[in-house]
Amino acid sequence: YDVIIPGQTLEDYEKSRKDDGSYHTTHADLFRPDRIVFLDGVMQSRRSGDAAYHEALVHPALFAHANPKRVAIIGGGEGATLREVLKHNTVEKVVMIEIDRGMVDLSRRYLPEWSDCSMLEGMDGSCFEDFRVELYCEDAFAWFID
Repeated sequence: YDVIIPGQTLEDYEKSRKDDGSYHTTHADLFRPDRIVFLDGVMQSRRSGDAAYHEALVHPALFAHANPKRVAIIGGGEGATLREVLKHNTVEKVVMIEIDRGMVDLSRRYLPEWSDCSMLEGMDGSCFEDFRVELYCEDAFAWFID
């Protein structure tokens, strides 16, 4: 869902989409609706707060390890956890197991900024395309048992 952020209006958003040099246009990201992902009626992720949440989820664990090389991500179909893991240049391999292929596909299409690794050296697109990533779309419990 796209949701207008409290304190803003649909008019603010519409102004931000014009190319008239106004404050709204030059700062369009400030007026963009928040995008929220629900799965089975439960909020899973949202554009506002995405970076802070995923940074707090990933970086403490990876900084606590002296030399993290292999990482497993269970779930995380929107790719934001993957994005944060790949910021660590010691990581050689990431295995991501997401049960819902549809979540990955929809996220790549409608939420590309959540899995954008273009800020990483040598990358120019989706984190899912990084050579270190192995993506499995299946039940994680069964994957680990095998």
